[in-house]
Amino acid sequence: MENPQKSAYSLEYYDSSWELEYMKELEKNDDIVKWTKNHGIRIPYFDEDGKYRTYAPDFLVQRTDGTVELHEMKGGHLLQNPITKRKMDAAREWCKTRKMNLRLVSKF
Repeated sequence: MENPQKSAYSLEYYDSSWELEYMKELEKNDDIVKWTKNHGIRIPYFDEDGKYRTYAPDFLVQRTDGTVELHEMKGGHLLQNPITKRKMDAAREWCKTRKMNLRLVSKF
């Protein structure tokens, strides 16, 4: 997405048309002050074999009330996936420690 108004960056890359659609929703949402995918956040978790991994949440978002959130987009078919569950559990803890919220966005 080029020249988003609510991002500090002039270009925000997206991984799917669904993410582009969501970026447009964030831009139009009056409750959102700013957002980005270019946040550099990596959340640690352990996979099913106990191996240390990290993953990057999709969006860092700030609301008009000052609330800061991570928004993670997942297709409905992935919601019960054990790796998704591990990532979301780790993200909830990561956010809780930082007084942030996690929002799981699913459409399919």
